[in-house]
Amino acid sequence: MIRRLGCIVIISGFLLSASIGPAASAEAKNSNDPVICLDPGHQLYGNNGLEPVGPGAKEMKAKVTSGTRGVKTKKPEYVVTLEASLLMKAKLEALGYQVRMTRDTHEVDLSNKERAAMCNQARADLAVRVHADGDGSPKTKGISLLYPAWSEWSRPIFAQSKEAAQDVLNEVLAATGAASRGIVPRSDLSGFNWSEVPTILVEMGFMTNPEEDEKLSDAGYLDRLTQGVVNGINSFMAPQTEGAEREQQGRIYLPETARLYESRNGKMIRTALSLTPQTVQTSAVWGNWRKVSTWAGDKWVDAGQMPIEAQKAERLLELTKDTAMYRSPLDKAPVGGLTPQKVQAYEQWNGWYSIDTWMGRVWIQADVQ
Repeated sequence: MIRRLGCIVIISGFLLSASIGPAASAEAKNSNDPVICLDPGHQLYGNNGLEPVGPGAKEMKAKVTSGTRGVKTKKPEYVVTLEASLLMKAKLEALGYQVRMTRDTHEVDLSNKERAAMCNQARADLAVRVHADGDGSPKTKGISLLYPAWSEWSRPIFAQSKEAAQDVLNEVLAATGAASRGIVPRSDLSGFNWSEVPTILVEMGFMTNPEEDEKLSDAGYLDRLTQGVVNGINSFMAPQTEGAEREQQGRIYLPETARLYESRNGKMIRTALSLTPQTVQTSAVWGNWRKVSTWAGDKWVDAGQMPIEAQKAERLLELTKDTAMYRSPLDKAPVGGLTPQKVQAYEQWNGWYSIDTWMGRVWIQADVQ
């Protein structure tokens, strides 16, 4: 149980009345960040038990196989798929995505239906199944992207899955220079048929091809390949901009850590960079987006439906009654309060004023004549 204690403290010239509670971590996950579910294909031991190929289906398939094996490296597919998935996870998290994995060890017993259910339960924005290919000929090579064929099962996710497959294939080929086997619809994969979220399957290359087998165990190549997959996911997830960019000088207050984006082909592409809460100068507007100049060049931030367009307002305010403090004018819950006193304001927006306190910059509402 946490006891909340009312207190009055004088710090940095402010007389504060605050309800002291646990502070939010700056590293806390934003629940609005998209979720990507990674499914490293196969596992240490296959399970030849049967399960329906899809909801209500009479056709049965093996729950999960142990996969193929490198013709030259002798490395099992289930090892390569987990290595690749862990690289993707780190790269996606650097971009601010929430990542769920169906497995992070080889010693599991998860059927394809169960793997799909895990991604469904995570309410993933995209499920990515990670595999390597095999063939009877050692000459067969190339990368392919599979997606659910049109069916009653796939109808709600068909269009998005196909779009994601094409985006990922484009970026993987650009990153690796590998041969392309295109995007391929499949109706026979249980992991697709049980999926309720957009889903794709990456076939990273043929482990039965000596050259591609070696590449999949080369750290540099696998890094480029997984970066291509992540770039494709990022392109698929990128919001489409509306209207046209127009120059407009302004200032906005960012109430929380803001992801930086790059404009590319009418989409806003996530970067690994972000800005801490602060007021920033803006030079252009594009829908809800604002262009800002940063140490990494011009980037874009999402200002939201109600941007806090802060105006400079350096003035002394006299508070005649107890006044609540908020981290942002958009917040509903105060973080503390001020007793009657004079305070220095720096910015104003719609009757709100920003002041600096021992808690950092906060906002108050004050009646000013």
